[in-house]
Amino acid sequence: MEKPVVSFVTPMKEKDYRVLGLLKSIRNQDYPQDRIEILIIDGGSNPDVLKVCKEYGAKIYFNEKGLAEGTGMGKDQGIWKSQGKYIVIAESDIELIGTDWINRMITPLEENPDLFASVPRLYVNRKDNIVNRYLSYVGVDPFAIYRALDAQLALGLVKTEDMGSYYRVRIDRKEPYCMGSNGFCFRKALINIVGDYAQDVEFIARITKAGILYFAIPKGAYIFHKNVKGFNDFLKKRIRWTRNYTKVYIHEKKNFVWITKKSSFLLYVLKNLLVFPNLPVAIKKMIYYKDVCWLLHPPILYLSTFINKFFTLQSNKMLKEVFKRR
Repeated sequence: MEKPVVSFVTPMKEKDYRVLGLLKSIRNQDYPQDRIEILIIDGGSNPDVLKVCKEYGAKIYFNEKGLAEGTGMGKDQGIWKSQGKYIVIAESDIELIGTDWINRMITPLEENPDLFASVPRLYVNRKDNIVNRYLSYVGVDPFAIYRALDAQLALGLVKTEDMGSYYRVRIDRKEPYCMGSNGFCFRKALINIVGDYAQDVEFIARITKAGILYFAIPKGAYIFHKNVKGFNDFLKKRIRWTRNYTKVYIHEKKNFVWITKKSSFLLYVLKNLLVFPNLPVAIKKMIYYKDVCWLLHPPILYLSTFINKFFTLQSNKMLKEVFKRR
């Protein structure tokens, strides 16, 4: 039986060659290479980098505005141009772990039509810098820990059903997880049901709104995210990403509601800004995972919360969007 086509969509704006790690990990897969499609939606990369990408069989498309998310931007363009049955959102700074990654990811979807996606776990490299190691537990945006799937898994707060080769998870319609990037693999047919992939959380919110609620976490499927080189890199990226996100957030229709209970959310913000209330969790997880990077949990939550609040307070429209009732 012929394997389904799997399309990797990579929005990027690369000056160095870190995307080669992703491309090599895709081409090393124990999967028919003629059933793999790689689409790079480029926002102004080094021409030499693009030349090497073509040597790996990547299709290159130009992204005029250079943004990864938003209607008509990098991810959205790539999805609509793709030919695969399954789409993998693959940022240029991730790598697939293992040669059986594709098989592990699509097997649950092939076996169970009720699943809309497969989500890999983040791989923690013990030799990595301490900041990136911490982010490999909780995800790229520590402020979103209270809703992010990666963080909720690390904290042991996700209800799962063991299905053998994968775990099945049901999404809460009112409070869907923050997920949808870094190796997120979903059925392309979904875009005909819920529309454009404007932002990852928006896409997930529209899926749940349509009553499609189950996804898989395949066992043994991991991605390594080369997110930051250290603290300064983390801070710079958080500021840039948050600023860009708030600009996009204002202009596009929102289905994802960040704040469902104002009192709980304000308490969460207060805890993060006070720093010390998050120390017990940090110590508990440091002991559980045997990793000192968890000591960064309170200060990084403080910084992430401060950055998010700073940019939110810059706009009355943004404040209304965040707090308005649905």
